[in-house]
Amino acid sequence: MDPMEQFFRALPAPADDDAALQQRGTWDSAHFARVFMDFSSSQSNDPDHESIVRVTKAFQKIQESVVLRSQLGRLALDGRQIPDDNSAKSEQLRYHAWISQGRKDEEYPFERHTIKQHTGSPQTDLPKDDHAFLPAELTDPRICAYCGNSGAEDACVLCLLTIDSHVIIKTPYCDHSCQTHHRKDHLSTCQERRWLYQAVSLIHDLAAMFLKKASVGIPIENINEKQGITNVTQGGSDEVYLQGKPLIRPFPSAVAPSEEHALAAMFDTGCLPILSLFQEFVKLLLQPWCKLVREARITARNAHRPVSHKVTGVVYNNMYSQHTVLWATLQSGEEMIIDIAGARFGWRETIALAKDWTAHRTIGGSWHSPYGTTQRLLRSEIFFSPQDLRLIDSRRLYLAKRMLLAVQNKIVGGIFSPTTPLNEFKNGFRFTPKKDCLSAAEKALDEGLHELYESKVCLGYVNAEGRQQATVLKEQAEVLERVWLKPEDITKAKAEGRNLNSLYVERCKSQTDRQAFEDVGVSIP
Repeated sequence: MDPMEQFFRALPAPADDDAALQQRGTWDSAHFARVFMDFSSSQSNDPDHESIVRVTKAFQKIQESVVLRSQLGRLALDGRQIPDDNSAKSEQLRYHAWISQGRKDEEYPFERHTIKQHTGSPQTDLPKDDHAFLPAELTDPRICAYCGNSGAEDACVLCLLTIDSHVIIKTPYCDHSCQTHHRKDHLSTCQERRWLYQAVSLIHDLAAMFLKKASVGIPIENINEKQGITNVTQGGSDEVYLQGKPLIRPFPSAVAPSEEHALAAMFDTGCLPILSLFQEFVKLLLQPWCKLVREARITARNAHRPVSHKVTGVVYNNMYSQHTVLWATLQSGEEMIIDIAGARFGWRETIALAKDWTAHRTIGGSWHSPYGTTQRLLRSEIFFSPQDLRLIDSRRLYLAKRMLLAVQNKIVGGIFSPTTPLNEFKNGFRFTPKKDCLSAAEKALDEGLHELYESKVCLGYVNAEGRQQATVLKEQAEVLERVWLKPEDITKAKAEGRNLNSLYVERCKSQTDRQAFEDVGVSIP
């Protein structure tokens, strides 16, 4: 047997993979990684042999199973046509191509009768374009909430939630008479829903605003769509640090083909950080209406348009990582999913009934933890992170708090205080237009960013040990301007095929007044 076929046979079979998902909510990553670690680059006649060798080397360098699966999916989609020969290789490539493109129920690549076992919920036959929204059979019920008769065409217009004519949440009635009789029972739920819609919409728009204006991470060079996937190409971070560019900067929306693609890329890079940064927004705007708010980790299925990042040749597809949402229990007992970062899968609704959302968006159930778990985990990670990442995090927290204070003061119509009565806050929130809150938050964010840029704090540089650092004083930036590369230096060096790091080191070594750098706490090569 060809070594490549032996390799694919050693991987967990799709049925075993799904069983692990159903039981633990995650794949058997250890088994998967072990097969790649044991893979030998022995001779093979398989045309994809060299591709698998490259994937193995990438994994050995990064040690992330997400990379393995993402690379397999990319091989399946970009490589040769997958043969229909019942081989283990064919099965694995078809399986990973299907996951990489969104794990859509109706495109399950194996026997049709196994789909219910696979998804854990009823099959919904939908064109792939419809996965931006939950299916109408879930969200647009025609069973009267009062008498239980089918064919109900009316609905409570006060708590009816629609997006672009798609029903998201609805309370159906046969007619006005049924609605009138049910009004007393429905009133509290109706009010809670409306307040929650307003809160979630505001939090989502505030998060999107923050990510657009205060983005971080490896610079994005291009965003495009191919094979139903939003592909994000990221360059290296060297140029940012060698040129002394801001480490907190606007998101490059101009490189995306549409606003939807830009939002997908933004929320994919900032899913967990935004939950951490906006924890106080959730406490302020969501928790007053809820009995309980928890975090829920899920593995996604039926994605409309997944996101795949390519960083220095390595692919990360978000279908192989977990997604975190908020699971809110209202005072009435109704349970809602709040999905602030759902745009990373091309999903349009930011709030939905939990029973509808989980029936179509998840595989293997959801794993709950107390609200704030994400923030505690990220805070502990940041504590042990390099200096530049710690500074970026503290500056972004400061910016988010400025936005929070602006929203608080707008809602209560004056200076907000922790002792502000809840009823006063609720009434203020109820009657404050969202646009006023957004306008106040944007002003606060813009002023905070202006202060940050004027202070010249959080600009990148490379120290004597070759580590990426961030400026903490204006004086550091002023002295580093002597060695930072200019755009024309970058252009010339690339044209001549010169290494940018070597050019930076040369410029640093040519400095005669090195004491000036030491005086402000900067070490240079």
